[in-house]
Amino acid sequence: MRRRIPAALLLSATLALAACASEPAAVDAGPPSWARVQAIFAPRCNFAPCHGGVAGSLTLTGPGAYAALVGAPSFQVARVARVAPGDPAGSYLMLKLEGQMASVTECAATPRTCGVSMPQGEAALPAAELAVVRAWIAAGAPE
Repeated sequence: MRRRIPAALLLSATLALAACASEPAAVDAGPPSWARVQAIFAPRCNFAPCHGGVAGSLTLTGPGAYAALVGAPSFQVARVARVAPGDPAGSYLMLKLEGQMASVTECAATPRTCGVSMPQGEAALPAAELAVVRAWIAAGAPE
């Protein structure tokens, strides 16, 4: 027996999903910090298909996210750290955020190895938010 879903329920679900994809709130001004980086990631990256659950393989927010990201080798190219403190250009996170994975030899040779730019399926982060992440890494990726 098939059940019909009430139109009001469908509308609420659609609005809830649209809210998830909406432009995140502005990131606080101030020195680069892990909290500011988390504020950038949370509305975009904290869901299961990407980085919010088992399917995502790397949680970018919450407990353990800092240790899993800073100084840890990337899954796709283990010789490149996810975040190399003090080295934004050598950090896999920045390469993914800026769509520059082709600059990594392994990625250029086999593009599928390195996946797609982040955030996946969305426009690139605004320049101001990329600058916050870059500054945080350049400052040594402080927790």
